[in-house]
Amino acid sequence: MYIQHLQPNIILNDSYLTVMSEQAGNLILKVLDVNGHMAKTIVEDVSEGLQQLVINLGDLASGNYILNAFSGDVFIKAIRFSKQ
Repeated sequence: MYIQHLQPNIILNDSYLTVMSEQAGNLILKVLDVNGHMAKTIVEDVSEGLQQLVINLGDLASGNYILNAFSGDVFIKAIRFSKQ
């Protein structure tokens, strides 16, 4: 599984995550604040191929965050973003 990018980088409510997957499965997104505390965990079902997932981040407080993406127990990517 490969994550291309998270758009926009400054988020109000929803964000879009572009994912390329070789097989169907679960994508686990762990959102951490700048102090390393878990702010939110999101589990998304992905299918095979290129897709764009809508990620609701509107319930986060304003600030800077890191989104860590996992496929099962395998780390894929860390993405920094700001929530307004």
